[in-house]
Amino acid sequence: MKLFWFVLLLGYHAQSTAQSWPGFAKQQSCLELYPTYQQLVDEVRSYTPWYSMDHWLLPWLLPKQQFEVTQQQLNCAQLEYQSDTLLVQAWGLQPHSKSTKKRPVIIYNRGGNAALGRLDFVSVLRQLSPLAQQGFIVLASQYRGSVPKDQQTYGKDQFGGADVNDIHQLIELAKKLPEADANNIFLYGISRGGIMSYLTARQRDDIRAMAITGAPVDLVTELPRLPEMELIFRSLIPNYDQNKQQELQQRSVLYWAEELPATLPILLMYGAEDQRVHPDNSQRLAAKLTELQRPVKLIEFTDADHLLTDYKEQEREAMLQWFRQHQQTEQKVVTAP
Repeated sequence: MKLFWFVLLLGYHAQSTAQSWPGFAKQQSCLELYPTYQQLVDEVRSYTPWYSMDHWLLPWLLPKQQFEVTQQQLNCAQLEYQSDTLLVQAWGLQPHSKSTKKRPVIIYNRGGNAALGRLDFVSVLRQLSPLAQQGFIVLASQYRGSVPKDQQTYGKDQFGGADVNDIHQLIELAKKLPEADANNIFLYGISRGGIMSYLTARQRDDIRAMAITGAPVDLVTELPRLPEMELIFRSLIPNYDQNKQQELQQRSVLYWAEELPATLPILLMYGAEDQRVHPDNSQRLAAKLTELQRPVKLIEFTDADHLLTDYKEQEREAMLQWFRQHQQTEQKVVTAP
């Protein structure tokens, strides 16, 4: 009998998931992927060496409460969608509860490249679920090339080239979601995800605000600090050796900051002890935007690393406050007769 009700629940939830994510080529409920917390623990343990401390401490390291809240209160799904001629994988979360008001949307742009930095379900629990719990619809692209073994289907990462189309397409799909507020689309970028966010915003006028953490803004000056990145750039960026300077500047917002929408509010956050992206990246962009008289706010976490590891809650609160501050309300301004 228990098995009957569990199968019935999965069938109902799958139907509900499909209705919640129209326009996506494929969607699978997180409840189907991980019906129980123990299954999640067992899977992570399967690729965590038995002799490591993490293997045995997983029940304490994985956010069980976040797992339970996600399964009970959120519609969470692993998605695929079409971008150009390719399939791109993504994650989506939104609150179960129906609301009479449309929900604002956060497009989360991850860091990393190709399969490095892919968002797994544990990342979803830690990074995306807390945002959806605050009433936002959250969508996060894995970008093309996140499945390197099948480039014909899933494409190849270009580190801010044609893959920017993956973000544009995700935004258009977000606008068609039944409960999404198309007037309140926000971008949240981490590291390389900041590059993707700037490139996306450069071509749009419908982004309400952005929040960026630890993103490079000038790859020309950043590359000598991390020369090992040249191998990645050479393998991912088309025509890199022939047009190195041009391709790096194309992906560096500092060279074309004036092309960002003039009224776009941008929150910049960084760790003063960042060893991967020099802190002066955020500082230089803040100075440039201030010079251009653009709405910008800079937050430094004095002893934080690249990903603000020990300050994730503070980072999240600052970002949510920024988005709410700049969220368009439904109230209309009544002009005097």
